[in-house]
Amino acid sequence: MKQRVRFSLGKKLTILIVLLSIMLSLVAIAVSYWIFSATMTDYYERLGTNLVRTLASQLDAKELDYYYETGTMDEEYYQTQSFIRDMVDSNDVEYLYVVRPHGVGVTFLFDSDMEMGTDGSYDEGGYCALGTYVDLVGDFAANLDNLLAGSPVNPIIQQDESYGWLMTAMTPVLHEDGTMAGYVMADISMNEVMNTRRTFLIVLGALLTALTIGFIALCLAVVRRQVVRPIDLLTQATGAFIQNNEAELAEGTATVNVPAIRTGDEVELLANSFRQMEEDMISYIRSFMEITAEKERIGAELNVATQIQADMLPRIFPAFPDRAEFDIYATMDPAKEVGGDFYDFFLVDDDHLAVVIADVSGKGVPAALFMVIAKTLIKNHAQNKDTPGEVFTQTNEQLCEGNDAGLFVTAWMGILEISTGKFIYVNAGHNPPLLKHADGCFEWLKSRPGFVLAGMEGSRYRENVLELTPGDTLYLYTDGVTEATNASQELFGEDRLLAALNEEPGLPVNQLLPKIKGQIDSFVGEAEQFDDITMLGLSYRSKGV
Repeated sequence: MKQRVRFSLGKKLTILIVLLSIMLSLVAIAVSYWIFSATMTDYYERLGTNLVRTLASQLDAKELDYYYETGTMDEEYYQTQSFIRDMVDSNDVEYLYVVRPHGVGVTFLFDSDMEMGTDGSYDEGGYCALGTYVDLVGDFAANLDNLLAGSPVNPIIQQDESYGWLMTAMTPVLHEDGTMAGYVMADISMNEVMNTRRTFLIVLGALLTALTIGFIALCLAVVRRQVVRPIDLLTQATGAFIQNNEAELAEGTATVNVPAIRTGDEVELLANSFRQMEEDMISYIRSFMEITAEKERIGAELNVATQIQADMLPRIFPAFPDRAEFDIYATMDPAKEVGGDFYDFFLVDDDHLAVVIADVSGKGVPAALFMVIAKTLIKNHAQNKDTPGEVFTQTNEQLCEGNDAGLFVTAWMGILEISTGKFIYVNAGHNPPLLKHADGCFEWLKSRPGFVLAGMEGSRYRENVLELTPGDTLYLYTDGVTEATNASQELFGEDRLLAALNEEPGLPVNQLLPKIKGQIDSFVGEAEQFDDITMLGLSYRSKGV
């Protein structure tokens, strides 16, 4: 039956190319516009700042106090006013003025916009004559505290209803004791700048739009010729291989039918791989009988694999005879020749003990191979002194790579700080363990589990912390314990497990685990074991020195 393609590769690549091209164009427009605008704004900010600083250097703070207090325009006042007018005429500014901030506004001391009369004096009642008071608004009002304190204020750009866009640069004139006598301010028209920026944005957008359309068309043509069409040919050829060669395959005379594709890239390699695959398939069918004859040999090798897997797990007990602070014991009984369950324990350093128990989905050789990889990754990361959460996060990322079989691992890991009893643990979708305090019974150690390992990239695992005290015992297990089934299809279950543990909760772990296994065997009876049964017990004796 021919499988229907819901969304073709060509459509996916087309959408991807279009989206990427649009995104790159938008980024290019945004970055270019920002750089252009910043450059122009910086130029006018430096122009205005230099101008006000020049004028401020020519002003005397005491004279500003005099004009502010008396409102008298003497000869020096007119000379200064003429100097300000000359600066406006010789620089690219709209207005240049000196003000004294107080209250919620400013009083004008000098203003380049004041008109001189025919007799050589300035007309009273000019636009902002000496003593004119104006309330501050907008960004000026927001900077009122800085203005009253005589602090530097960055140039302000805002839109005025009468004059359009203006940039105001300012600098304080200070007394010798650092107090504020006034501010020199310069208004620079930014209307032309804003229009230039708008024109730049429109031209740049039109140019990049044209370039993007051309780039998309070129990319789609190349992709169609170099990728989509060759893959379509490969799909047709491989799809018809079995139907066209059914009789020949049975006779061992079939031939490959993948067309010659010369693209000079990975698509050509893919075609060659398909050709090689068909050749290998033909070769495999020819040798099928020989492979069947090898079953007995494979069975023998499985026995060796069983022994190798068992040797990978710590089996010598007591595991740490020279460490009196803790005792640890574990068992694993696979349902088949090789299993997917595993446990591990090891010293990260002299003061930290790591314990792990896990269950790989599935059974047999695939689960066993995945178990070897998972166990190795977890131990390697833990021995790098990563925290349990970091160990599972990094292990998950590596297990997700190339996991075409879709296997996953439920796992539980903890690291005990032997000297303090601090126990940091993390759960990746595993059964919750049971904890017995020194003077109590076993109880469930509940915590919110994270997602299984190899289940989804980018998963993060939350760490939990508890304090073990001398005499505490931790019991870990896989679901083969609680899901052990008897002939009546009844599960051993969590209630029976809890009851079995609390019959004699004070037993050492090397006696407790065999006792639990014995009760499971009695419950199951003659029924077949469907899942691996793995248990680990950790008893914390003392905090040591």
